[in-house]
Amino acid sequence: MNSSNPKVSVIIPVYNTEKYLSACLDSVLNQTLRDIEIIAVDDCSPDRCGKILDEYASRDDRVKPVHLPENRRQGFARNRGMERSTGKYLYFLDSDDMIEPETLEELSCLADRDNLDAIFFDSKEHYESEELRKAHVPPFSLRQGKYRDEVVTGIELMEDFIRQYEWTSYPQRIFWRKESLQQNGVRNVEGCEHEDEFFAFAGTLTAKRVRYVRKQYFTLRIRSNSVMTSPKTPKNLHGYLMNIYYMNEFIAKRGLHVYAAEANVVNMYNCAISIYEMLKDKYNLEEAFVKEPDKTIYRYFMAHVRLDLGENGRYSINPEALEEIRKYRVAYVYGVGPLGRTTCEMLERYNVLMGGFLTNEPENAPSVVMGRNVLGLDETAIPDDAVVIVATNPTVWEEISALLEKRNIPCMSHRKLSAAFPPWAN
Repeated sequence: MNSSNPKVSVIIPVYNTEKYLSACLDSVLNQTLRDIEIIAVDDCSPDRCGKILDEYASRDDRVKPVHLPENRRQGFARNRGMERSTGKYLYFLDSDDMIEPETLEELSCLADRDNLDAIFFDSKEHYESEELRKAHVPPFSLRQGKYRDEVVTGIELMEDFIRQYEWTSYPQRIFWRKESLQQNGVRNVEGCEHEDEFFAFAGTLTAKRVRYVRKQYFTLRIRSNSVMTSPKTPKNLHGYLMNIYYMNEFIAKRGLHVYAAEANVVNMYNCAISIYEMLKDKYNLEEAFVKEPDKTIYRYFMAHVRLDLGENGRYSINPEALEEIRKYRVAYVYGVGPLGRTTCEMLERYNVLMGGFLTNEPENAPSVVMGRNVLGLDETAIPDDAVVIVATNPTVWEEISALLEKRNIPCMSHRKLSAAFPPWAN
């Protein structure tokens, strides 16, 4: 092993994870591929993380700690790790997660064989409690869509993911050729949340040779007080809007006016609207935008919100309907089209636990929508403590509600949820 020029550089931003850091580091140091370096960036963590990194470095020279003098968040930490990396390939891992022992060897061998710029793969979860398992369903642990088992461009694969509702930006589920990222000037957005959105977006669109591997190499730890499980704040809206700004700038500079790029921006805008709707009555959102161009971006966004949605927003829910739904533990949506997806978005905004989508024609529907499984109505055992929201036109509503009533399953039309759904919506 030539430790001065490793095959893979693993970059780990570290902050406030002393309880999990050793398991993360052990999962990397115990890889079947020994020719690696671990650049662990201590983001001025207030706990013992810095000391743990130094202890590991004293025992294994593949661990190379970087101690930042102040907390700068993940985007900054990942960029500093990239700058110090010397490997042919880069892999980004969070300090509370883990990878399978064969991960880096198999991915680097595949990248060498096919001369790949990036490899996309899947993940599994490790829940700290049953309550977290019920409340948080990460999207696309194991993708269900149909994908080509061949080398394609990044644009082609992103489009395949988006059309099957299975695109995600998780950095832990992508293996990169460093040269591809460097040549295309791909870096993390600094100073905001959701920095991985732009990084995956830019890196994928500019990658010439990529593959998808249907294997769960990565384990996502779902715990309390993590980014995934913490309540949303104005920082989340700020992060989405800044990512949209940089995405649009990237598209314009590169001339990447393709479906994959523009659909990604639309999806990000919808996420921003969701966060806005969730927080607008709780916070002064403008306070999260303290400098330029942030302030201008926020004013531009609010102008669109008022023009497109009106002062009350798109998804203000009928409180009586919400009270009725909250009598049940979980809700399902019948319908996988735009109405069904909008209904699911609305309910998730109000913290309703969603069980998935239902359809009478599963063979003609995607297997996953918005990270939720699409289930055949006739084949699914719907729990006793569940309600079904039927998001279809009035003719189908009558048919489906009759079927559900025969099975003693409570149901409700999507039109009762909000004025956002006019009576003629279909």
